[in-house]
Amino acid sequence: MQRRDNPYTPGAGRKPPYLAGRDRDLEEFSSLIEILSSGGADRSRIFYGLRGVGKTVLLMELDLLASEAGWATTDVQEVGSQPDFRSTFAQMAARLLREMSRRYRIRDRVERALGVVKAFSVVAPGGVQLKLDVEAVAGVADSGDPEQDLVELLREIGQTAASAQSGALFLIDEMHNLDAASLAAVCMAFQAVSRDALPVALAAAGLPDLQVRLMRAKPYADRLFEYRELGRLRDPEARVALVKPASLLGVEFAADAAAEVVRLAAGYPYFLQEYGRELWNAAESSPITTADVEEVRDLVQEQLARTFYGTRFEMASDAEQRYLAAMASLGDPPYATAEVARAWGAENQRQTSPHRDSLIQKGLIWSPRRGQVDFTVPLFAEFLLEHHPIGGFDDE
Repeated sequence: MQRRDNPYTPGAGRKPPYLAGRDRDLEEFSSLIEILSSGGADRSRIFYGLRGVGKTVLLMELDLLASEAGWATTDVQEVGSQPDFRSTFAQMAARLLREMSRRYRIRDRVERALGVVKAFSVVAPGGVQLKLDVEAVAGVADSGDPEQDLVELLREIGQTAASAQSGALFLIDEMHNLDAASLAAVCMAFQAVSRDALPVALAAAGLPDLQVRLMRAKPYADRLFEYRELGRLRDPEARVALVKPASLLGVEFAADAAAEVVRLAAGYPYFLQEYGRELWNAAESSPITTADVEEVRDLVQEQLARTFYGTRFEMASDAEQRYLAAMASLGDPPYATAEVARAWGAENQRQTSPHRDSLIQKGLIWSPRRGQVDFTVPLFAEFLLEHHPIGGFDDE
């Protein structure tokens, strides 16, 4: 087994050689594309889940499905923690239109639509404007009202796609980073194109509270989108995700070795890829055995502690790190914020509320319901208990 042939691909948004456990999502999305292409109506897809469950990878696969169906796509676009809403959508819209222009002979129609994109971008904060070699279309998508302007922009995209008998797919990752006003505009715009039966769809992904954020922005968001939670893989799916990439290259896993890796990885796709990579590099022959798993176990745990967990822990301030440790000390999630405050050493919840809110903003924790918090990173509590117990903060 040569290292250069290693088929495992741990990393943010790196596509594995085999996508296990997502067949239903892929089939339903293919159906959505077919329905919208034929003039029907279906709901766009919102995926949510913890870090490391494969949300970005799934979006990449949906991008491929749409492209194969003849649709123009934005590719997967990650929005930042403080995104320029208009610039983000203007850039995606321009990309869609240029792709349509390359695929179909609708140059005049595309130029008109690019003029609308330019008008949309002109009224962005600070006057940010895309460099487009067209004149801005006056009176369309340039009112300054983000909701109405995005409606008009997406209608223009949809009408252009329909004229080419194609479709347009927006792919947004880390969607929870959009603020409430931006999420409200997205809801209103996709409601409008759905009502007009235009071939425009959204596939987006974010942390577990994304659905709640959308519903807070627009109450009808619960009916506007189809929501899918992405969680850990079931044991049979996790086993396939682990063993199939190696088997395609003639390398097998002993049954007990595969079962042990599935247990250690707890069904999380990212962890499975980490174990797979280290086992491929360490094992001297096929099949890979439990002895090989034992040999790499500490190495993988150290790697996860340093990169997957450690970097996120360092995002937090000292007081916030103590809050995370206090959460972990309370046992099974979700954690009552009142109990976390007591474990932190606060006299009341008000004292720790700024730390909680900041951690939510940083994407390290989320609130399953009022008065509760949980980690957005799988098995984070176990890491904290081992490396940063609350007692260690008490000694400071």
